[in-house]
Amino acid sequence: MAYASADNLRLLLRHPGAFTTDETAQAELLIELAEGAIDDEIGQSLEQSTDTVILDAPTRQERWPDTPGTGSRKLILPRWPVNSVTSVTILHETEANEVLTFGEDADFTWSRAGILTRVNGWWPTWDQSVEVVYTPGYATIPKGAKRIVLRMAAAAWDNPTTLASESLGDHSRSFAAEMLGMVLSEADKKTLGVYRART
Repeated sequence: MAYASADNLRLLLRHPGAFTTDETAQAELLIELAEGAIDDEIGQSLEQSTDTVILDAPTRQERWPDTPGTGSRKLILPRWPVNSVTSVTILHETEANEVLTFGEDADFTWSRAGILTRVNGWWPTWDQSVEVVYTPGYATIPKGAKRIVLRMAAAAWDNPTTLASESLGDHSRSFAAEMLGMVLSEADKKTLGVYRART
């Protein structure tokens, strides 16, 4: 699922008639590049997907210094918002892996903010200790992000050679610092701040 469609861009550009095959390919490329600029800024993709990650659980000293025990009760997932958690497994090198059970009276709970809480124990402290299969992201891309993608793609569509300025006198040219002008404004960054990955 892209943040916006080629047809969204066509309507924004008030393009007469349907895009040709080449125009559709160009629109999809520009949208993809704009999405990449957003993902780089916020540190995650907004698209919903099912991910499998293997995490190093933080020790008490790293994140929760006032918590007793050798590990932590909290584990932060790389992407959010979290829509579902399919499985959580403690990985062991010398013994069978331990599949945890979800529930307040079981092994763990999870929040939409992307935090796994261990209920009756602590997350382990060795490296690559927890495997999580979960579904983060948005089923519908937020309107603010979609607007930014379409604005950036439209700007690049109108300036396909990335030419920022040209002087005919000595035929000197100045090109945009970023490819196709895919630059986020400070206002864009402020809008996107609410979607920033949590580390």
